[in-house]
Amino acid sequence: MKKITKPNYTEHAMYYEQYVQLVDEKTSVLDQLKANSKWLETTLLTFTEEQLCTPYAPEKWSLKDLLVHIIDCERVFIYRAMRFARNDKTPMPFFDENEFAKEAQANNIPIKKLLKEYKTTRQASIAFFNNMPTSFMKRAGIASSFTMSVRACAWIITGHEVHHVTIMKERYFPLFQK
Repeated sequence: MKKITKPNYTEHAMYYEQYVQLVDEKTSVLDQLKANSKWLETTLLTFTEEQLCTPYAPEKWSLKDLLVHIIDCERVFIYRAMRFARNDKTPMPFFDENEFAKEAQANNIPIKKLLKEYKTTRQASIAFFNNMPTSFMKRAGIASSFTMSVRACAWIITGHEVHHVTIMKERYFPLFQK
């Protein structure tokens, strides 16, 4: 798969550096997205619907909410990457992840349907980046009032998922392994 080089700190808002730093620099971002997808799909299928709908603490998201959050964010960043790759200079607004999560009603959707949506979204993301000319990776635009490059979007998608998988392992999984 195509190698997408690491963005420098000027290619995204500093907030996203926490995600970029979680990406393994020795492995292709696209290979990581593919591997992460297989792991997440397999792992989430080991839980019951009740477990998947149970937040680890009051006022927190369930595993299903978290999965839909990962899907939503990936779609937002792919859309941004597509706009930037096509040299669209229109500034893109902020999105409210909490409003997205509330409106998604993930706990009402069977896990197999959510995983199909997740897998389809991931395959589309990988195809998008794989088909893009390397020279487009440094193209940039404005998102949430900050400069963001196409390659930064790929790294943010990857690191964002790593971040949430870590939260799953640390806060959710122990609840169900008693």
